[in-house]
Amino acid sequence: MKRVFYVTLLNVRLIASDRAALAWLLAMPVVFTFVVGIALSGGRSTASGPVKYALTVANLDSGPRGAELLQRIEEAGEIDLLPVEGPDAGVEAKRLVDDGDRSSALIIPHDFTDKLEQDGQAVLTFHRNPERMNPLVTKQALERAVARMNVELLAAAGVRAAHERLRGEPSDAEAQALAKRVHEFVAGSWEPAPVSVVTELVGRKTRRDLPEMGFSHSAPAMALMFVLLSGLMFSAGLVEERRARTLARLSTAPVRKGEVVLANLVWRTVVGCGQFAILILVGALVFRVDWGDSPLALALIGLTYVASVAGMSVLIGSFARTSRQAETTSLVAALSMCALGGLWWPIEITPKAYQTIGHFVPTGWAMDAMHNLVGRGYALPEIMPQASLLLGFAAAFCVAAALSFRWE
Repeated sequence: MKRVFYVTLLNVRLIASDRAALAWLLAMPVVFTFVVGIALSGGRSTASGPVKYALTVANLDSGPRGAELLQRIEEAGEIDLLPVEGPDAGVEAKRLVDDGDRSSALIIPHDFTDKLEQDGQAVLTFHRNPERMNPLVTKQALERAVARMNVELLAAAGVRAAHERLRGEPSDAEAQALAKRVHEFVAGSWEPAPVSVVTELVGRKTRRDLPEMGFSHSAPAMALMFVLLSGLMFSAGLVEERRARTLARLSTAPVRKGEVVLANLVWRTVVGCGQFAILILVGALVFRVDWGDSPLALALIGLTYVASVAGMSVLIGSFARTSRQAETTSLVAALSMCALGGLWWPIEITPKAYQTIGHFVPTGWAMDAMHNLVGRGYALPEIMPQASLLLGFAAAFCVAAALSFRWE
């Protein structure tokens, strides 16, 4: 065991002194976590505040209603307005979306105020790029602002109708006064609204079909992904040791084969666990990820997952003939397992057949466990099925690595 300890210590020191390796192990996962987390947040609040999408606007209306609508959109603080000016503003806004330069555009028609003042029906035009998610969130925010304006217009119409029935048709001054009072009443009553919906996850233990998105998905997914990528890439080092005949020289020393295999498994596991722990800490401090109520369960999932990656790394390094073959095999295996296991997208949104295939690899069970811990607040007993299966993967890979290991 002393030899195993020294080999582990040597490799950990080598990696700790390699800046490029540290950047790959720690910096890249943080960058990817941020990018994927923002992409999956869907415009919802994140650790750094609400995510705001841009909306291109062509206001062709010369009356006050168009400007009023845009003011309400700005006051809501959900989207940033990018105005397009000029006589051909509507055509230009549509062209920007058609060319892919903008994700969505709102066109307020020239008769918007006139139709509303005449109790007519005004129609806004919303152009969207079907290849982007942003317009869906932007349209929802726009509809909320339009809904408030519709409430105010209907309330004003109802007050005016009541005035006509009780006191006759109001004069222009009376009509303006009534409209002003309705506007003030709606503005004062809208926040907070008389009826609202509050989403509450009772005890955080209610099973949900879909996990939380944003950083709650990207932080665990990127941690698992880069532990897998870096762990499997270490397989090329074993090939290099065989090519340099380092292993052949060890075979003549009083070192047993089992010790060499165990040393390679242990140092890979130590590095992977250290990487996993640091990424968990960064997720909590930087991205405000709630990792659940059971640190022990989180540690168990991390350890069993890393052990399975370590076994696979030694296995690939044992049968690969060249470093390039080991790197190619590792990259293909890692990327395939990331896609199948739900690290790039929640596996819950995929067809049943895809989900079944995804659970033939460790990443599928590891990501299930992370969603259960982060999103559903499960404790140790409830994630034991995933931990047991990951332990089974680790045992199978480690046994296969020991059986296929060769000195040269």
